[in-house]
Amino acid sequence: MHASRKSKIIRSGLFASLAGVVVSLTWLTNAFAAEAEPAVHLDWTDFTYRVIACTIVVVVLVKLLKKPVLNFLNSRREEIKGLLAELEAKTAEAKSEQERVQAKLTSLEEETRKIVDELISEGEAEKQKIIEAAHREADYIQQQAQIAIEQEVQAARDRLKDEVAELSVAAAESIIQKKIRAEDQQRLINEFMTKVVEAK
Repeated sequence: MHASRKSKIIRSGLFASLAGVVVSLTWLTNAFAAEAEPAVHLDWTDFTYRVIACTIVVVVLVKLLKKPVLNFLNSRREEIKGLLAELEAKTAEAKSEQERVQAKLTSLEEETRKIVDELISEGEAEKQKIIEAAHREADYIQQQAQIAIEQEVQAARDRLKDEVAELSVAAAESIIQKKIRAEDQQRLINEFMTKVVEAK
């Protein structure tokens, strides 16, 4: 129905154009005739014949040109329809591609966020491991230092005992040497020898 209405409009426009051409040709013919014979009175019979002749020419032109013009207009309309359909298809394809790219971008953003979260989680776990290892190392160093300190203290005590013992022996020797007499020395040697013999 829409196409038939368009074709009616086209036909009416075509006929209006052709009618305008007929009137223009008639007017031009009369104008040339008036120039050729300025004093001649308008002859209605001649005018009528001319109008009829022009109408016949127009009808013949319409009959001859109607089909090619309508075919051209129809083909042009179909071409425009095809272009519009192609444009709509390309628009739909572009919209689909845009949606696909948008979905891909959304997926990429989610994947990036997931990777970042995983990296942060791994970094926190690694940080915790490093802290725990540092604590263990510090505890080990502290234990080793404590052991070393205890060993040094024990060694100092031992050295101090040895020095005290040496000093005591030296002091005792000095005291003994001052207070003991020759007969006391002989008696101590004899007692010592007797004890050695008894021990054997």
